[in-house]
Amino acid sequence: MDTSFTHVHVTFTVPGMVTKKLFEKGFKAEEMIPRAATVYWKAIRRNAGSLDSQWRVGIIATVHRCGNGLNYNPHVHLIGTRDLVNTETGEIAFPGLINYRRVRFEWMNALCALMRTQRIATRAVIQEIKREYPNGFHVYFQPITGESNDVLFRTAEYLAAGYFHNSQVVAVDHHKKTVTFRFKSWVDRNTKEKSYSTVTMDIYEFMARMLYYLPDRHRKMIRYYGLYAHKIGEKLKIIDRKTWAAAIENSFNKNPELCPDCGSTMRPSLVFSFFVEEEMKKLWRSHVLYKGYFRMKRGP
Repeated sequence: MDTSFTHVHVTFTVPGMVTKKLFEKGFKAEEMIPRAATVYWKAIRRNAGSLDSQWRVGIIATVHRCGNGLNYNPHVHLIGTRDLVNTETGEIAFPGLINYRRVRFEWMNALCALMRTQRIATRAVIQEIKREYPNGFHVYFQPITGESNDVLFRTAEYLAAGYFHNSQVVAVDHHKKTVTFRFKSWVDRNTKEKSYSTVTMDIYEFMARMLYYLPDRHRKMIRYYGLYAHKIGEKLKIIDRKTWAAAIENSFNKNPELCPDCGSTMRPSLVFSFFVEEEMKKLWRSHVLYKGYFRMKRGP
């Protein structure tokens, strides 16, 4: 995962009425992953100006079939880059504000289409669901921020850790054969304050739920898309130092490595400064901008 990009943690949820239908029909929850990834990728591309398919985001996504209260609640967790990278030239584009309302509707439509594909719901049932949820299905965006890369890796670790952690177990009563565990029951979306509840469950029911939610053997539950897909990653590795020149030439139809007068290759030079304004003032005193190039001023 490239920590130089801006990332966001997105949760694609399913409302209660729909969840009940999915459980009754034996829904294949892992098929939600590519649908959610497509919704996110299209939303980012659209906000950047409907760029073509060479522009990719990096996505890591998984599905959790239950909440941490061990209740059936399939939902997709996704970490995605906010930046788009052109896999041919290496150019980077940053989209504007995301239309969250539109994303909710697109996610609802994507999940309803999946339900039709799996023959879980008829056209009439789909229409009923859309009438019941006129604002679409909830999709939560949480920017991944922090002073170090640890925040990003902790989020990725959460995706891979699964639906339950040993630290949730409060007590085990071997005499009564019960397990008591703590789970997050509510999160205030404005204050981020978390509420917790505890539940005591028969130990055999607890084991049965744990086993039910485990993925089948050899089934991959974490998917990588776009910049984080294996083949694309290998392709990006071969984009060398000339990438920046190709990107500028593609945008401005000029090769910045060639002299505009004689066509010979110019010597590369990089200047980095925290005092950008001062450096620009120095440049303007000694150079003049002519046809897109800074040229040194001649004497009087």
